[in-house]
Amino acid sequence: ERDQCRGKYAGMEEEMEKLAIKGGYPVRTSKIYYGRQWVDEDDIAAVSDVLRGDLITCGPKVDELESELCKYTGAGYGVVVNSGTSALHCACIAAGIGEGDEVITTPITFAASANCALYCGARPVFADIDPETYNIDPESIRSHITDRTKAVVAVDYTGQAVKADEIRAICDEYGLVFIEDAAHSIGTKYKDRYVGNIADMTCFSFHPVKTVTGGEGGAILTNDEGLYRKLMLARTHGITHDESMMEDAPHEGPWYYEMQSLGYNFRLSDIQSALGISQLKKLETFVEERQRIACYYDQAFAGIKQLHTPPRPAAGDRHAYHLYPLLLSP
Repeated sequence: ERDQCRGKYAGMEEEMEKLAIKGGYPVRTSKIYYGRQWVDEDDIAAVSDVLRGDLITCGPKVDELESELCKYTGAGYGVVVNSGTSALHCACIAAGIGEGDEVITTPITFAASANCALYCGARPVFADIDPETYNIDPESIRSHITDRTKAVVAVDYTGQAVKADEIRAICDEYGLVFIEDAAHSIGTKYKDRYVGNIADMTCFSFHPVKTVTGGEGGAILTNDEGLYRKLMLARTHGITHDESMMEDAPHEGPWYYEMQSLGYNFRLSDIQSALGISQLKKLETFVEERQRIACYYDQAFAGIKQLHTPPRPAAGDRHAYHLYPLLLSP
């Protein structure tokens, strides 16, 4: 059985060992972590270059990380922020969520998936989950829609994509905004499309326990230019330097800016962005290594009837395996 996994993910152990040696870290440790960042010498060099440069925040690495995320996922626009929680908050702001609105989400997630609605004065409504995937059940979403419902925050729990086509159809039918909480699922695919290029807005996290890290950080990806402009304002105090967005014309020079809405200081630094860019270069290797380990788990637990392992991805899908949950039954 181990040979089958080695055959399917040939070379992965060697590839990870090379990364470990390059980074100066042991391949194995007796301590088991819930999650641990994998940082090598390339990551350290990328951060050092920024520290030796002129700009450690509000500089070119922020734009570069946004560009690289769009290139990887196929999304049209990217906005990086200081956390996955801030990403969800900005998405709710851009969606126009406010007092009296309702946002449908799942209870099987981190607090931020519901708190993003509360930050905007809205009420989170919890739908049920699919007992096979633990992701939000589209039919339960439908049953919880009211005339106050404004958006759905669907979580790719453990790194397995939600049933995005079904959720998209429901959101289109009722005029709802589809926000995908993809904190677990960078590198995941749904029907041959990368997560980040499916929902109205997709939110990533770069916390150290996630597949790639910036130390902290997050991002929102979208294909909608109008949402992108609102996200940019929400991230940076509601302020814009973009002439095409300014309401007063002519303005008085490159120093001039306008505050157009109430925004927040959710900016990501160039230091963190540089680490994120370097980590993204290893994302495919990281995901394949997680898949290889999951393959071992599948085979190791296959003969234990009390253990229910995660379902294998369907054709065209790819599970990033941020987590590998086991369901115990009598």
